[in-house]
Amino acid sequence: MISDPQHATHQHSPLPPIENWGPCGQPCDHPCDQPCDEKTAGQSRWANWLKSSLFNTLDVCFDDVYREPKKILIVGGCRQMDLAQHIALLLPAADITLVDPDEAVTQKAKEEICCRFKFVTSPLEALPFEADEFDLTIAHNFMAYPQEWTKALSEIGRVTCGNLFLSTHRPLLWSIARRFHSICRAMTELGFTPPRQLPETFDLLTHLHLYAKIKTKLAPFPWTVYMAKMRPDRQERLTLAS
Repeated sequence: MISDPQHATHQHSPLPPIENWGPCGQPCDHPCDQPCDEKTAGQSRWANWLKSSLFNTLDVCFDDVYREPKKILIVGGCRQMDLAQHIALLLPAADITLVDPDEAVTQKAKEEICCRFKFVTSPLEALPFEADEFDLTIAHNFMAYPQEWTKALSEIGRVTCGNLFLSTHRPLLWSIARRFHSICRAMTELGFTPPRQLPETFDLLTHLHLYAKIKTKLAPFPWTVYMAKMRPDRQERLTLAS
């Protein structure tokens, strides 16, 4: 079980100095593994509530992850920097890659949070990674990023060999949230962009079941979250589905 270092009593050894964290192993002028108190204080009450709800959901989902992942892919992590920083704090030894289809977004994130993460610009429908490269993929707010979500989900299934945390907007709650300016502003503060599409739940689950077995389902506002374990035979299923 993965636990928050701030609350753990025995799961983790003392955390290394910040300058030793990250892929480059060099001192970093951007302490990206530490939450920024000024930024948190400047966020709206709705933003803090949404973030707290999401992080609590992550903690529950990670109860099913008994071996800490060594390589993590965060879809949209260049926009959702609070989420990326939370994962970096939770798993200080992990190699974390942030992928986004927008090069400008990737470059902006690279300038702001520097060496702790690897940054990749790529369409989700054609990820530039090897099969089974990541132990854990986090695809929060998933439908905001791909042009063709079925192909993107197939690619995530190809590169992920362990667990998948995937969330999608709930259509009714999303339509309600859009009517309130304060909630929309909070979403923007946290980097949660509107979905490109909202497929039927049956269609999403049909495709997800090709590659993974759902272990946990939760509903933090305004998303539905699925924590899934990748199927050992998913590569054969991917071949048949393509």
